[in-house]
Amino acid sequence: MREPRTLRRGSKLMVPLDALHPTQITVGAYHVAQKMHVTRRVPPARRAAFLDRHRVHVVIGPEQALYVVDHHHWVRAWHDLGLTHVPAIVRTDLSRLDGHGFWRWMVDRHMVHPYDEHGRLRPLNELPASVHDMRDDPYRSLEAFVQLAGGYLKVRQAYPDFKWADFFRRHIDGPLDTPEGFAAALVRAVRLARSAKARKLPGYIDAGPC
Repeated sequence: MREPRTLRRGSKLMVPLDALHPTQITVGAYHVAQKMHVTRRVPPARRAAFLDRHRVHVVIGPEQALYVVDHHHWVRAWHDLGLTHVPAIVRTDLSRLDGHGFWRWMVDRHMVHPYDEHGRLRPLNELPASVHDMRDDPYRSLEAFVQLAGGYLKVRQAYPDFKWADFFRRHIDGPLDTPEGFAAALVRAVRLARSAKARKLPGYIDAGPC
């Protein structure tokens, strides 16, 4: 029996959304809702090009399983909108590794982030089996909207969004489960992001002397 062909980095695929496995436990529900809104506003004739610009980044694991390593919020938004297939791009193909080797590779390269909605590190076996099973962490929505509001810069670094979410979790009390409570927290978070307390975080914008 011939072994499956290994796909090159950058290979483009159209994949069933239900076949994707998250490498994170959480998403921000408000941030997912925002991406659903953006997607709904795309005219049908431009939908394919829009999805192509936001291709899901995947790593191919043992038994050809597909693991999402970027764009978890887009994936969840498209799932909740009822899409069945989404475009993906291959980050790397590790299908020839066994399970132990695969997860060791993923952890060593910071390609998996198993932190729960309280910011606590969990064992890898608690990663969701499907996109639908990812849980809401409102502080991930908070950091996303702070970045969109210009509170900090987007940078190429391993999981800067989680670092900002945990920073806000330490400094801003919840709950953030109502639009009014979230809006009030967002105002505080934008100010906090530009303060000296956030100086060591990735993408910090130095506002200079007050």
